[in-house]
Amino acid sequence: MKNPDLNACQSSRCLLSLTMKHMSRTGEDWAELKGLHKKHSPTYGGKIEDYFPLSYLVRKHKLSEEDALEHVAFGNKDLGIDAYYIDREAKNLYLYQFKWTGDHFQFKPSIELLIKVGMATIFGSERPATEVNRLVYRLKGDLSEHKALIERVYIRFVFKGNVDDAEKSAGLMGRKEELEGKRFLLENFFSPRNVDLAVDFVSDTSPPPPPPPPPTFEVRFSEKVSAEVLPDGKKLYIGFAPIMDFYAIYKSLGQKFLSRNIRSGLSPDKPPNKKIREALKNIVIKKQELPETFVFHHNGVALASSSANFENSKVVLKSPYLLNGAQTLKSLEKFIEDGRNNPAFEQNKVLLDRIKVLVKLIEDNPHSEFITSVTISNNRQNPVEAWHLRANDRIQCDLEDMFKEVGIFYSRQENAFFNLSTPELESLGIIEKTRDIRIRPLAQTFLATQGEVDKISRLTEVFENQKLYEKTFRHEYLRADTRKIVLAYKVQYFVTGVVKFLEDSSSPAPSYLKNIVSKARNLVWALLIQGILNDSNLDGYVEAYGTGLTRETSFREILKQIARTRIVPIMREVLRVSYYQERIHKDKLEFLRTNDMYSRCMNVAAEKYGWKKKSF
Repeated sequence: MKNPDLNACQSSRCLLSLTMKHMSRTGEDWAELKGLHKKHSPTYGGKIEDYFPLSYLVRKHKLSEEDALEHVAFGNKDLGIDAYYIDREAKNLYLYQFKWTGDHFQFKPSIELLIKVGMATIFGSERPATEVNRLVYRLKGDLSEHKALIERVYIRFVFKGNVDDAEKSAGLMGRKEELEGKRFLLENFFSPRNVDLAVDFVSDTSPPPPPPPPPTFEVRFSEKVSAEVLPDGKKLYIGFAPIMDFYAIYKSLGQKFLSRNIRSGLSPDKPPNKKIREALKNIVIKKQELPETFVFHHNGVALASSSANFENSKVVLKSPYLLNGAQTLKSLEKFIEDGRNNPAFEQNKVLLDRIKVLVKLIEDNPHSEFITSVTISNNRQNPVEAWHLRANDRIQCDLEDMFKEVGIFYSRQENAFFNLSTPELESLGIIEKTRDIRIRPLAQTFLATQGEVDKISRLTEVFENQKLYEKTFRHEYLRADTRKIVLAYKVQYFVTGVVKFLEDSSSPAPSYLKNIVSKARNLVWALLIQGILNDSNLDGYVEAYGTGLTRETSFREILKQIARTRIVPIMREVLRVSYYQERIHKDKLEFLRTNDMYSRCMNVAAEKYGWKKKSF
């Protein structure tokens, strides 16, 4: 019987990950779990790895097995919590989720469950609406009894892998921040006291470090700050603050500061960015304008923070995110970098500290739908395309993680790859440093693979229609062989060349096909992908061409061979029908861009070459 994990494995990095997953099933730890399972399973049931929480509570919190068993969930409906413990002396509540694996991605469903129902059920005032694990009732009872003494809540995801890898996962960090956004439930539950919340990934292979405090940053507003408060508690502050305060946050947090933006910063050659650098040059290098004039010409910046504590005109922000202003910060960064060897810059750079911008600061959960809508509204000065609005979707973050596993960067945000330095790419584990996979052509690759020929050129509709979007970006692709997706993605690089080859006088295509093939580009694209996926040498192609984005000449020749020996005979067979010959004669070629045409070609391919419509 095939191991599904091994079947899905895609690279040497994946093999290493699988080794980590399964190596822990041997040794003293596994023997201890087997012993606990043998001792307690007649009463509590469960698999051997279900006793990981019991083992951990005994070791970590020095509980007896009997006491620990009262704090562990056996069975389902645990709402994302496997175990809990209230440390009365330290005044801490620990909520745990355990995975006996080195694969941090396995936490994603558990975190989603906590976000969706778990936190509201645990810290809500009412009893659970549906049947839940008895551990949840015990937890709520203990919370009610010891509510007054709890000062901190720790949610910890314990596994056998590397914490650094987990913290580099876009999908996990996005979910973690969504979970941290549930802080308001704790505020309501423990009101009027402030109770800290910390969410951490912990490796059971080493002692957990003390959780770092959330990063805080100071922004110095001018004296007058206006405030607007909505009935649900959302707060908007408007004022003026030094541009260098935001630059300092950006240099500290890097791309994370921009991660809630729909873009990561446009090209420095775009007109708005050139204008910003020109204005800075006139202030700092040429000294033709006063720094105070900048704010009159600039649209301002918008940011969100889960907490904004004012001390006179200074505000302390906890985990801030920039919603609008990425172009300003990227332009300022380039201006500073370009000016380092300029004597005038070095002499006058102190003027940067006097430049202020108009600031809209929203105090609210940065991952809420409200903040997403505000982000979109504040980014209208440059054209906002439908795919920009999907950049922070959970599936897009998960795709970023998936491609990262094979060392390729996925630009779900526009220009994200362009804005990362080589050291930053290396820190993310990116091996392919010259090219990235991008959201639009990836969508087209998925559509071509699915045979949705008529939608390849209608991306706006695909990204705006939720059903079409979900059908295009299927969750099953997250479990596919990533190298096959990379292989199919690279076909786009060569489609134009293949079409020109078929148009050439020396190609085997009949003259009428040579004259119309340019109108069938998307059809050829889809058939090329099926030709690769149905090729008996697919495994070899995956090994040779599926691990990077290089445009290999040998891969181009393989695609041309598929076009010559498969696509030409297939299309010749389909187009010989008098109806199509008549349409070709009248130059009515829209049928070449239909799903029906694709289906007819695949039917012929099945009859002549045994093709099946395949995915990854």
